[in-house]
Amino acid sequence: MKNILITGAAGFIGFHLSKLLLEKKINVLGIDNFSKSYDVKLKKLRITELKKYKNFDFYPLDILNLTKLKLNFKIDTIIHLAAEAGVRKSIDDPYLYVEKNISGTIAVFEYAKKKRIKKIYYASSSSIYGDKGIYPTNENVAANQPISIYGLTKIATENIAHYYYKIFSINSIGFRFFTVYGPYGRPDMSIFIFAKSILMNKPVYLNNFGNNLRDYTYVGDVINYIFEILKKTSKKRYFFEVFNIGGEFNIKLTKLIKILEKKLKKKSKIIYRKKIPLDPVNSLATSKKINKFVNKKFNIGLNKGLDITLDWLVNYLKK
Repeated sequence: MKNILITGAAGFIGFHLSKLLLEKKINVLGIDNFSKSYDVKLKKLRITELKKYKNFDFYPLDILNLTKLKLNFKIDTIIHLAAEAGVRKSIDDPYLYVEKNISGTIAVFEYAKKKRIKKIYYASSSSIYGDKGIYPTNENVAANQPISIYGLTKIATENIAHYYYKIFSINSIGFRFFTVYGPYGRPDMSIFIFAKSILMNKPVYLNNFGNNLRDYTYVGDVINYIFEILKKTSKKRYFFEVFNIGGEFNIKLTKLIKILEKKLKKKSKIIYRKKIPLDPVNSLATSKKINKFVNKKFNIGLNKGLDITLDWLVNYLKK
């Protein structure tokens, strides 16, 4: 692991993973197109932090234009995290999601094929499971009936990886993330939205009358798992896997709001709304497969994870 290319380096997980690898003295080449899916200012802040490391290079580039990347060194590994994220936004612009998440993923694998890069690690999502109603959800649950275009594109991402593994021997591992949160988190994710609304005395909107349950995963656990996978497969010649990465604990949103109120020392103004078809009622992962694979378990716990996240968020909102 000398030189790693990370797509979506300005993204939430891409930023944290880049930082971890840089601290491990690994050379990271980050690319990102600074899409306007959410506040670009936050994305640029992340890149500013990463540029403090001498072993970090950055190119403001769309993954669809990877062939324009001219390097004088060889990339050993690609970590493909760039994507158009967000379940709800995929209703309004499905073609954008198909272009960025499906065509974009093909562009990454084609680049790997051309440059003879044999290892790709990529972001999938718990959204591929739809509302199968099997909890805790393991990797054997059939991922064939998503309830969002976003979920559909992530199933396609996994199938693209399988095609390039079978036909071109490009090894890959996909990570099915379950609602990741943490410092520098996405402003369109629930914990960020809820906490910001409470702090700014704005209404907190809870769909399904607050009865939905979610499995929240702290970003530090996510990047530690990915790093362990990188180490575990560094000398493997052939591999193809998909893994859940989840907190393995779910919480009803009404209870989450009470916890946030207590930690922020402010009451919320809740507005309950009916269930929307895009939202599965429940979400709960089992991470047994990845735990067994790396022979380790990372789980910081919601209480501690929220403390770290809220401390960052309060300071960020003051700026």
